[in-house]
Amino acid sequence: MRIYLLSTAVAPLGSGLGGGVESMVAAAARQLALGHAVQVIAPVGSIANVPDLLTPPGRLALTAIGRHYDDPIPIETHSFLVAALRGLAKQVRPGDAILNFSYDWLPLFLSDILPCPLGTLISMGSLNRSLDQEIRYQFAQRPHRLAFLSRAQAASFGIKDTVRCIPPGLDLTQYRYNAQPDRALGWMGRIAPEKGLEDAFALAARTRIEVTVLGVMQDPVYWAGLVDRYPDAPVRYAGFLKMPALAEVVRQFRGLLMTPKWLEAFGIVGIEALACGTPVIAYPCGGMSDYVRDGETGWLVKPDDLDGLTTAVDRIDQIDRARCRAWVESHYTLAHYGTALNDWLRALAAPSTDSRGTVA
Repeated sequence: MRIYLLSTAVAPLGSGLGGGVESMVAAAARQLALGHAVQVIAPVGSIANVPDLLTPPGRLALTAIGRHYDDPIPIETHSFLVAALRGLAKQVRPGDAILNFSYDWLPLFLSDILPCPLGTLISMGSLNRSLDQEIRYQFAQRPHRLAFLSRAQAASFGIKDTVRCIPPGLDLTQYRYNAQPDRALGWMGRIAPEKGLEDAFALAARTRIEVTVLGVMQDPVYWAGLVDRYPDAPVRYAGFLKMPALAEVVRQFRGLLMTPKWLEAFGIVGIEALACGTPVIAYPCGGMSDYVRDGETGWLVKPDDLDGLTTAVDRIDQIDRARCRAWVESHYTLAHYGTALNDWLRALAAPSTDSRGTVA
């Protein structure tokens, strides 16, 4: 089978601005290439270790984050997404399949028109009315076309039925386990308001425990505002690191803080920390509840509860770091990810019926 992977349209692979989707696309390409011919289609400037990378020119899409829920979705003729879908429409054949990782209305709509199956791995929670409506429509008509990262994410669209969940998987050879960490805590993610970095600053200011921040500096104004607001907080920005340097820093943390102000569809940085043996302190805002097992792999804290965060930090050394690593080995390896993707491809390729009983 010939498989086309359509990457996020908001940023090039390797930039960090596409969040966890970037690593999910690259890992999917390498896993699926073990049994299929695979091509990744991503924006110009993408850098990824994948078998075949195509980068059609075109404008990047505007992210849905930070826009109003009722804002219309723009479709630009000269965008990357339009160029990629035009190219796919010309070259795909009925025996092929497209896996779409772009969080956008257009690929969902075109899944009714293209000559081969198109499945979409939904990468974020509810953010836009038009997109929500299309996701619910597609799920009602042909639910096998959609996959989610977590059930909490699917529920944000009002989907309560059983859904196909395909969480990411890690190459565990790149994440060295560490039983004896340093004192510092960590925080990883895009430096942007929805990620809630201010709570890590507030915690550091109260406890005087150093917090090392890792991630792409998406919003420098937001960062500068936090530095001004908490001038004495021992928070250090260590930059946007890539593997294997990232894991070598993360394995030294006593714990990882995840303090989002929005619904986090999954939060791949959490399993990256657990893979190193680093427990996670997280708000239960989305998919983190799938792998942060309270008292086992970390602690779940009520959102915006600084007292709760402080208590969790005081208790972080109660967590067995070996159990954190074992949880990832049991649930989130590349083998798990590849199996789930291949199962989905078989479902996409199989004859199916729509809500009227018509063979699709």
